[in-house]
Amino acid sequence: MSRTRLRLGLPDDSWLGEVSRSAPDATLTVTGTVAADESDVTALTAAGVDRAAAVDALRDHDDVDRIETVERGRTETVVRVTAPAPSYVAAARRAGVPFEFPVEVSDGLATLVVVDDRERLSALGRRLAAAGATVESAGGDDPDPILTESQHELVRAAVEAGYYDTPRECTLTELAADREIAKSTCSETLHRAEGQVLRRFVENGTSFDAADSGTEAAPAVAGSSVEEVDDGGDGDARRGSDATGVTATE
Repeated sequence: MSRTRLRLGLPDDSWLGEVSRSAPDATLTVTGTVAADESDVTALTAAGVDRAAAVDALRDHDDVDRIETVERGRTETVVRVTAPAPSYVAAARRAGVPFEFPVEVSDGLATLVVVDDRERLSALGRRLAAAGATVESAGGDDPDPILTESQHELVRAAVEAGYYDTPRECTLTELAADREIAKSTCSETLHRAEGQVLRRFVENGTSFDAADSGTEAAPAVAGSSVEEVDDGGDGDARRGSDATGVTATE
């Protein structure tokens, strides 16, 4: 049994593939697909500069029976789409292979993780090929990539923007605006990514001791943090005395 990361080129005639290719600068995040009496229902979030064009393309597509807007934010639109199941869902059902949500789709490429043995994964591959999908790339048997693709992209953008520099060259608000996502989404995504990286760091037995890295540890500063809060108390008095040479009084 293994977890395999797949990157699929969706068929040209699939509604999800066509819509994402018509709005290449939008990211469509599929959070679930269920079978209903009239058709399948897919929940997805459209984000990015082309999100409005993507939603319009969904409304106009012949294979989409109905689209309902669940939530519309400044940077994201959540919709409920009644349409045939995406090609990877239908192929996975026929092959009996479970996959994990969410599934990210951008410019006709879907990234998903499937879980099963090699025989069923081969059957899934044949089903996908028969449906017109192509496997652009696959993560071998690496069972657990540390970060999802969206987390990796956001962390990379944060590093390049100087968000993790000291002092910071970029605020959370600026980073969220640059990525065209809500500030709360940006914060939560970074928090989850940081937690996953630190957990993997600890689980692998990597030491935090400065002596192990061959560098001298810097003296600890009590009460220091990435973003200090000025409380107007004794700390300010001490800093004032250092600057002026006048001893602070109680």
